[in-house]
Amino acid sequence: MAAEPILLLVDDDLTLSPLVKEYLDAKGMPCTLCHNGFDALALFKEKDFDLCLLDVQMPMKSGFDLAREMVAFKPNVPFLFLTGQSEKEDRIKGFEYGAEDYILKPFSMQELVLRIKAILRRTSHTTASFTGKDPISIGTFIFHPDQRELIHGDHVQRLSEIESKLLSLFTNAPDGMILRDHVLKQLWKDEHMFRDRSLNVFVSKIRNYLKADPSIEILNIHGTGYRLIKK
Repeated sequence: MAAEPILLLVDDDLTLSPLVKEYLDAKGMPCTLCHNGFDALALFKEKDFDLCLLDVQMPMKSGFDLAREMVAFKPNVPFLFLTGQSEKEDRIKGFEYGAEDYILKPFSMQELVLRIKAILRRTSHTTASFTGKDPISIGTFIFHPDQRELIHGDHVQRLSEIESKLLSLFTNAPDGMILRDHVLKQLWKDEHMFRDRSLNVFVSKIRNYLKADPSIEILNIHGTGYRLIKK
């Protein structure tokens, strides 16, 4: 039998968050609850979690700020944002911070569980198909898929789960060309319009990471996808 996933829930809502914790515990997902980012970060550094659920709008330390500090300390732990912000720009910002997913408040407990299970499947069971033990040369960069690191000289860029998978798709493609629909299904299992916008964000981030080598370029193939080339 597979081990139960260990979750960290960070939410300052004293009414809703205990109910969420109780529901997740009952569903076989033991959940530790913190009501502020400072306590959560201290606990995150001490214990191992399989997934973190972060409320965006918290006083003193927002979910975005907390996520940034968590990623700097343990870059491989996935997280999901709980947010009341419905604007697409705010949700895109969440993906820019490296989130695996988001869910809008108020949310269905059943939907939350389904999203959690989907993230755990992606991060725990499908990562091997995107990674390998051997480092990959990309121009003057060295990419370590298994460690999610992109190295250029003395600089080490740690990648999120999605960033590493996306770069792996580029490097695994025979001619460096990836099809948009295929990538959306590989990364998120769907082709939703919002995912399409978030894919643009992640491609831009990869471009930015690789800009130290001017011979490397990621081209937009109109209506089709992207292509990674070496000039």
